[in-house]
Order: sequence, then structure tokens, then C-alpha cells
Amino acid sequence: MKRVLTIIALVLIFSTSVIAGTLAMYTTTIDNVAEGNVVAKEFTLVKGGTDTFRTGVKLAPSENVDWQFSVKNFDGDVISETAMDLNLAVDVVAENGKSVIAPLEVTVKNSAGDVVGTVTSSGKIEFNDEFALSPVGQEKTYTVSVNWPSDDNSDINYAGANYGTDVKVSVTGTQK
Repeated sequence: MKRVLTIIALVLIFSTSVIAGTLAMYTTTIDNVAEGNVVAKEFTLVKGGTDTFRTGVKLAPSENVDWQFSVKNFDGDVISETAMDLNLAVDVVAENGKSVIAPLEVTVKNSAGDVVGTVTSSGKIEFNDEFALSPVGQEKTYTVSVNWPSDDNSDINYAGANYGTDVKVSVTGTQK
């Protein structure tokens, strides 16, 4: 009988504990707490607007011609939101089949009017710029000035069709 009483006591203790919650077991399942994916940012570098460079421009001593070009990191709604290093080069060389006009001075200025490079006769002006990290599109404008300073003693040496100078601009962008 002791045994039956002990079993009944244990069953009562167990039932009371389960009802009271002291022996209850609770489980919680956490599924799909977070989910995500990544998409590569667009990398856009294009020339902006229409450049003002023209070919066959006639230039004489004491005359000057200015050309503008720009680069931008957006094209419509597509924007390079990452920072970008710009490497720009303005190459001043003899036109095909001609000799370079030696007195020419070519100067490049940024949009703030600061001179970023100058070359006389021929050569390459290389300079750097950057687009900062930004969620909005950016554009950089540069001016190339070609000046023929007058020197009455040597100007006559460059008269005629045997002289011509090409100005070529190239830009590369590197994503940071």
C-alpha cells in the first residue's frame, strides 16, 4: 500500500507541477530572422554634354581658342555612387603629316579656374581629380586654352599649311 500511496503522491506532484508550470518545457523557433542580398553598384563614367572641340580651327599669332569638355559619373538615372579616381590626359601632338606649331601654349583649367597643367609646343598634360562618394550624380568641367603668343621675329616661320597641332583628351576612372 505504501507503494501505491507513493505512486499517487508522485503523480499528484507531477500533475501539480505541470499545471503550475514549474516542470513545463517551452520551445521557441526563430526562422528566417533576416535575409538579404547584394547587387553591384553601377560604374558609370561618360563625357558630359557636348564638347566644344572643333577640328580645322585656324589660329594666328596673338590669337586664342578655348575648348571645354566634361566628364560625369551618371547617365540618366544610373549613378556611380562610389568614389572614383579620375586620371586625365591632354595630349598635344603634331597633326598627321604636319609639324607641330612650336609657339603654341596649351593650358588646362578645372571648373574653379585653377590651372592643372600647361605645355608648350607638344607634350602631355596629365592630372588627377576625383568624384567623391555621393548618391547624386556629379560632373567635372575643364577648359583647354590654346594660345599662340605673338613673337614677331619667329611667327613668319610657322605660316602655311605645313603646320598643325592636334589636341586629344582621354580620361580613365578607377573605382575606389
